[in-house]
Amino acid sequence: MRTRIIMGAAFAVGAVLLIVLGGPWFFGAVLILGLIGVSEFYRITLQQRPVVLAGFLSLAAALTAAWYGSSAAFLGALGLSVLLSFGLGLVGGPKPGVTVRIAVTVLGVVYLGLGFGALLLMRRLDDGMALVLTVVFGTWASDTVAYFSGRFFGQTPMTPVLSPNKTWEGFAGGVIGTLVLVEFIGLYTVLTPMQSLYLGLVIALVAPVGDLFESLIKRDAQIKDAGTLFPGHGGVLDRFDALLFVSVAAYFFATQVLGPA
Repeated sequence: MRTRIIMGAAFAVGAVLLIVLGGPWFFGAVLILGLIGVSEFYRITLQQRPVVLAGFLSLAAALTAAWYGSSAAFLGALGLSVLLSFGLGLVGGPKPGVTVRIAVTVLGVVYLGLGFGALLLMRRLDDGMALVLTVVFGTWASDTVAYFSGRFFGQTPMTPVLSPNKTWEGFAGGVIGTLVLVEFIGLYTVLTPMQSLYLGLVIALVAPVGDLFESLIKRDAQIKDAGTLFPGHGGVLDRFDALLFVSVAAYFFATQVLGPA
């Protein structure tokens, strides 16, 4: 727990600095996290023999397009993963299992690419810095408050088979904690109290889904953590699983509900 708290504090400081700085610092950090995350994903799914080179190239292209290009270029770069996986997967001629190889390769790119790509696109919005700060810390509030609420008050499991430690009491605590923090941050942004409430609800409801998605992948691979990069927290997928889903939903909310970029 001590290691977890120390690393969590370091994450918070580092996140604020990178988000506020923006520019190549923020892009570089997200790109590195994305590449490490997809390497973790391919290591987990090694049995399905993903086309790793295609995945790395496609993810790098997608995140670069998200930061330096447009949302259309970003989606086009994500589609590149299908072509690269198909082409590189057929090197040496058709082999058994090539369909699964292509599928798991593309899933890794879409999973990491959509999540981190949406974060980059969101940072480029007019009020992107405030939005990204809100989304990142709102997501971490959801995870942290849910953890402690479940630890002290949890009695009713949400998904006994998939993630036995997650409880409805923890989920309720996470929702409350997220709403309170997002409303507080909203006092210092352009968001109205009602917009902050809606954004908080988006974060609170989507974050557990991202967490459960990664739990499903890990349970299928029969592992506890996706990596060991962050002591006390696991790997990139373990630390950013909820944010990968939340960033997509939050970007849609920011551009379609609050207004276009």
